Amino acid sequence: MIFKIAFKNIWRNKLRSWTVIIAIALGIFGGLAVISTATGLSDMRQRNAIKTYVSHVQIHDSNYLKYSGLKDLIASEEKVMSYIQESDQVEGVSARLRIESFIQSAGGTSGVVLNGIDPEAEKQVTNIAEMLQEGNYLADFKRKPPILISKKLSTKLNAKIKTTIQCSFTDINGQPATGVFKVVDIFTTSNSMYDEMNAFVRLEDLQSISRLYGSHEIALTLKDEELVEQYREELMAKFPGLHIASWRGIAPELGYADKMMDLVMTIFLVIIMLALAFGIVNTMLMAVLERKKELGMLISVGMNKRKVFWMIVWESIFLALIAGPLGIVTSYLAIQFFGKYGIDLSFAAAGLRSVGLESIIYPTIDSYYYIVISVLVIITAILSCIYPALKALKLNPAETLRTA
Repeated sequence: MIFKIAFKNIWRNKLRSWTVIIAIALGIFGGLAVISTATGLSDMRQRNAIKTYVSHVQIHDSNYLKYSGLKDLIASEEKVMSYIQESDQVEGVSARLRIESFIQSAGGTSGVVLNGIDPEAEKQVTNIAEMLQEGNYLADFKRKPPILISKKLSTKLNAKIKTTIQCSFTDINGQPATGVFKVVDIFTTSNSMYDEMNAFVRLEDLQSISRLYGSHEIALTLKDEELVEQYREELMAKFPGLHIASWRGIAPELGYADKMMDLVMTIFLVIIMLALAFGIVNTMLMAVLERKKELGMLISVGMNKRKVFWMIVWESIFLALIAGPLGIVTSYLAIQFFGKYGIDLSFAAAGLRSVGLESIIYPTIDSYYYIVISVLVIITAILSCIYPALKALKLNPAETLRTA
């Protein structure tokens, strides 16, 4: 009987009940929308960084990261590459020669890092080949060796495809060295800062000009990202003289952002539950004060205080049970829709690219958050109705019947 009375009571003032239900549902929807969007942004930034310039694991000489010296080449490179290539866990591996250079064309100058790469090996590690204007991935070269530059760098240099540019740097003997290259294609990644500072040439061309025969960096990606730290430890045990770092060590801001997401999500869940609690407390307190005469009459005719207490508790639970699923279902449908088609933020594309993000965001959220929200909504509904229920228990039946 208590259940029936409680359920009927919440519809005695339909406008107020629906206002509270919609407010709670919108709060849940807004919280989950923010959490899913923030998760999508974090995942995108991490994914783009790994696929563009970080990779899962990078290997360097122990002195290279300290001094970035030209002579700090990876010792026993062939042995390291052979070991990695034989591993079933590795998806792709690429050796790179990196030289800081002064690049200039007829239209401008800039500082840049020349990355000498094996184009076919690099395809297995990064997605630069997929971001070219014409798809010429260091393949078309005749009298001059080819070079890939970014859209941002080409604008700075006023250089286009087929433009001749010159790169100057110091060779291994400390003597000036100059390489003349032909721009064969232009790329654009999701990170404009990376684009401005990097250019790509063939490994053999850069080795020939610099007289450096080896690599400063070996980058690799794994088939299963969950095994990154385990495989890194395996490489460290096999090659103790080298500096081996995972993407979390190479780009700590990505790992930090990943950890911060848990804190951000917790904060938003707390905000959702507080909004839910205040809504229920306000509604149930108004309901108790409006029904003082009725509650006094129920107590005076023999209904004990325990039943009055549980009647008010169940009214709160029913409100939460209606609003909670409504908010969760609408959130789920919205996240599924935008997770498939994306949220277009082209108006802020330049700003997003400066921090390594694309202009289309795909919200995503772990399914267990729906379960957590459902449980928290019920718990919050029970806790938030305790004060109004206790207020009702303090009513004096004789006084309420006389003064109402």
